[in-house]
Amino acid sequence: MARPLRIEFPGAWYHFTCRGNERSRIFKDDADRKEFLSILKDSLEKYATQLHGYVLMENHFHLILHTPSGNLSRFAQRFNTAYTVYYNRKHKRTGHLYQGRYKAILIEKDSYLLVLSRYIHLNPVKIKKIKRLSVSEQIECLRSDRWSSNLGYGLLRYRNDFMCYSDVLDYMGEDTKSGRKDYREFVEEGLLTDVESPFGGIKGHVVLGESRFVDWLYESVLKNAKPDKTEQSKSRELVKEIQQRLIIDTVCKVFKAEEAEVIRRRSIFRDARMVYIDLCCKYRLLHKSLKEIGKELGDLTVGGMSQTRKRLKAKLQKSNSLRSKYNQCNEIICNE
Repeated sequence: MARPLRIEFPGAWYHFTCRGNERSRIFKDDADRKEFLSILKDSLEKYATQLHGYVLMENHFHLILHTPSGNLSRFAQRFNTAYTVYYNRKHKRTGHLYQGRYKAILIEKDSYLLVLSRYIHLNPVKIKKIKRLSVSEQIECLRSDRWSSNLGYGLLRYRNDFMCYSDVLDYMGEDTKSGRKDYREFVEEGLLTDVESPFGGIKGHVVLGESRFVDWLYESVLKNAKPDKTEQSKSRELVKEIQQRLIIDTVCKVFKAEEAEVIRRRSIFRDARMVYIDLCCKYRLLHKSLKEIGKELGDLTVGGMSQTRKRLKAKLQKSNSLRSKYNQCNEIICNE
């Protein structure tokens, strides 16, 4: 069975989550939640892993982890196994507790840690029965949720000794009374607007970071990596350089267009050109900067490429035919 690509290196940051098998509950009572946090604390200590945020929902959980030793898989195996053994024994059940393997998104700290922290802390008030309440009522629910690190970020008396708070609060001016107040307001302001998921810009299904971070990741970690053959083909762009020639040939083949027409700025094959630009950005960003890609595409600006990709995204949602051709291009490129 295909598996997500695992990227580990000293100092890596992750959004780590598991969901109950068949979306079943993984906590039946507060005793389960307390034991979960106890096992989490022990695992953090054993593998020198740092926790910067957590939220416990009924059928899943979110963690923000930092691994100074680059040992996420060892931490995850011990932590998930220990809680599964506890839960199965207590509730007289057998088999898998979680749905598949854990999900770990590698994140660029400076660009995404703060917004990711807000995103996971808002999870408890994003369920349907809470979303129907007024904003003031939602804030009360948020402030009374005991099974989240959010309270500890705002008030010292709610802090856990296994949590690290300073890295997130540094973005609010430091771990001071003022910084904690600003962070609490930052999170609660997310209830006034529809905060977008930070995972919209994820690359290869496993990396959340700006182009400079992805460039560094490729050169420093992935360039000479040998991924497991069972890892997802959709993650191959993280370890395999895709040549521009392959992309243009694929687009021309799928759209039955001449290369000169696809490359031309005022092309009659507008859809094909949009797909070509999008795929060049998607598959070559790990090896070149957006500015370099734009130069190869006829001196396009970064802003121009961004607008083209937004237009394509909107059109893909409306056109089944275009979406089919786009998926076909991706499939050919990934399997080449």
